[in-house]
Amino acid sequence: MIDCSFPSKEELNAIGSKERMNLFRRYFAASRYNRLLIQQCLIRSAYDESVISRAKELEILHHLDFINKVKIVKKYGFLDEFVHGVKEEEQALQKLIEAYDKRMSQSS
Repeated sequence: MIDCSFPSKEELNAIGSKERMNLFRRYFAASRYNRLLIQQCLIRSAYDESVISRAKELEILHHLDFINKVKIVKKYGFLDEFVHGVKEEEQALQKLIEAYDKRMSQSS
């Protein structure tokens, strides 16, 4: 999985709002990538039961990482900017879901 760590509060302050938004966007892109790796691990468990525990572990780590990121941005005072990034990500995910919905309904 991709490491999605954030810089220190001082570094976040120094880079400015625009660069922080780009950092948050990269975080969400890495998060989507990590979700795909979790899904891949889960799928593999159909023929390799030894990876079931790894899939569960990755899922928990992914959730905890997001919860920790929210705590960090709150603590550092950047929650509003982060939420702006969350809303962008939500819109992007909605577009992906709609594309899948359309594709799935055409194939049935």
